[in-house]
Amino acid sequence: MTNTDNEIRRNIQNNLVDLRKKSSLTQADISKMTGKAVTTVATWEQGKTLPDAYTLYMLAKRYNVSMDYMYKDNTLIETK
Repeated sequence: MTNTDNEIRRNIQNNLVDLRKKSSLTQADISKMTGKAVTTVATWEQGKTLPDAYTLYMLAKRYNVSMDYMYKDNTLIETK
């Protein structure tokens, strides 16, 4: 895996956790929304796996952010 791949994986991981918590949702809530197992949601948030493109798109829509947002490091944006 390249550095870019690792960076994207880390960004998606961080954004999934951050957006879920800001929405006051649990991993079980995300599991129900996506039809994926809670353990699958946990692996996304641990950066072990990533959601497929359609699931990531549906989550981005749920959180009212763009797919571009999901792939980027938004920590600097959040602190302003």
